[in-house]
Parts: sequence; C-alpha cells; structure tokens
Amino acid sequence: MIDPTSFGTALTALAVVAAMVIAFGLAVLSDMAMRRREDRAAAADPAAGTRGSADRWEARVEQPGRTRELVAGAPTGDPAANGSSSG
Repeated sequence: MIDPTSFGTALTALAVVAAMVIAFGLAVLSDMAMRRREDRAAAADPAAGTRGSADRWEARVEQPGRTRELVAGAPTGDPAANGSSSG
C-alpha cells in the first residue's frame, strides 16, 4: 500500500516542478514577444532612439570595421606570436 505521507510529498514536488516549468515557459514567451515588439519598433522608426534590439543591430553593422581594426593590430613578424613559449 502507498504511504499517504510520501504520496503527498510526491504530489507536492510534482506540483512545484510543474509550476516552475509553466513560469519559465511564460517568461520565455514574454521575452520573445518583447523582443519582437522592439524589433518592429526599430524597423518602423530607426531614428526614434529606441534601444534594446537596435543596440544589437548597431553592433552587427559595426562588426566589419572592428574586424579590420583587430586584424590591423595583430602581430605579424615573430613566429612565436602564435602563443608558443619556445623561442
């Protein structure tokens, strides 16, 4: 026979886990909806000064220049520049 105390504990644990899964699922859906709304606002009026998704877009736009800057500053002459300690 099932012990009523352990059965109640199992049901409580199951309820807590189910509540956490539902809460995290709703949080994910809410975050996705917010990001979509930000993306639409940024696409509709990029000069409005809205932040959030617009920051991610600016980072993508600036990336090629940043890559050139990093490559220009890279060491070129010494073969040990690849991180090896043997000289």
